[in-house]
Formats: sequence, C-alpha cells, structure tokens
Amino acid sequence: MPPSGFSQKAINGLLIFVASCYEDLLREIKEGKKTEGQAIQQELGNIRDYLTNFKIEEKIEI
Repeated sequence: MPPSGFSQKAINGLLIFVASCYEDLLREIKEGKKTEGQAIQQELGNIRDYLTNFKIEEKIEI
C-alpha cells in the first residue's frame, strides 16, 4: 500500500525514476567514464535539478 496521499501510480513512477538513475550510474562506472564518486555526484545533481524544475500541474475538472 502506498504512503498516505500518494497513488500507486505515483509511487511506481518514483521507483522507475530512481531505478533509471541507478542504471545510469552503473553504466557510467562500468564504461569507465567516471569514478564511483563522480558518477554518484552527477546523479545527485541530476536529481536535484529534476526536483527544482519539476512541476505538477493541478488538474481542475469543470
């Protein structure tokens, strides 16, 4: 059961987003593009950017 106030669809979306961040992280480390620390810092920065720029439009039904 999702946390109070969140739909199952919202929780699933969050988990998909987090999983894709980890997949990016692992890919960059495996490809040798970044060290573990660099890759983690980049993903944390990406998440902060998404949080800053993401807006949920309130759906108003008439």
